[in-house]
Amino acid sequence: MRVFLIGSGNVATHFALRLKSAGASIAGIYSKTLENAKILADKIDVPYTNDKTQIPNADIYICSVKDDSISDALSGITFPDYAIVVHTAGSVDMSVLKPFAQNIGVIYPMQTFSKTKSVDWNEVPLFIEANTQDNINKLLLFANNLSYKCTVASSAQRKIIHLASVFACNFTNEIYAIADRLLTENGMDFSILHPLIDETVAKIKTMRPVDAQTGPAKRNDKKVMEMQMSLLNGTDREIYKLISEAIIKELTINN
Repeated sequence: MRVFLIGSGNVATHFALRLKSAGASIAGIYSKTLENAKILADKIDVPYTNDKTQIPNADIYICSVKDDSISDALSGITFPDYAIVVHTAGSVDMSVLKPFAQNIGVIYPMQTFSKTKSVDWNEVPLFIEANTQDNINKLLLFANNLSYKCTVASSAQRKIIHLASVFACNFTNEIYAIADRLLTENGMDFSILHPLIDETVAKIKTMRPVDAQTGPAKRNDKKVMEMQMSLLNGTDREIYKLISEAIIKELTINN
């Protein structure tokens, strides 16, 4: 299948590199910013453009742009009737693509992507959706060349998956950022937490997170929690209080 990429950000970059390594036929890159298109295209040695009238024919068009930019990115492009146009967003309904193509779908990679950090695509879960069974089959065949973990999921299911991933990844990373700041402000390095983080991740791969929970909230140690809150101010204090209360409630629900 001949593939064309729309977008040049983190997700588009990782898709482009994976497609290249998988031996896919990549027709080119489009970005509204020509320099960004060139930077990504140069990495995989394909044509690039910021002119929608110059986008070539392809079998699959992968639109990887900000969620609220999908319609703008696709508007003005003429797609072949046989082509499948997909987006890669977790929380955007597939129906956003209906005005632009007859064959539409989603390939949502549930992973955190940064341009400077590679990932093992074989282990990246890909959630597939399309408007017909034939298109689902085509996208599964295509996606199986990118990852070992391809699953069909509806827009409604994908929204919950993305919500859960925001809690598991983005919110957790903000907690790491707070921990990093607290340590840095007191002359210490975040790396001292690496063994603790590694063990926590290892545990939740073999048991439910609620069963892996430890710490003062798990013990309902109010004296320690009050002492620790006294060391915090503003939003940090509010976050500590809310999460401690959430831990206690979660444990009550699961007991």
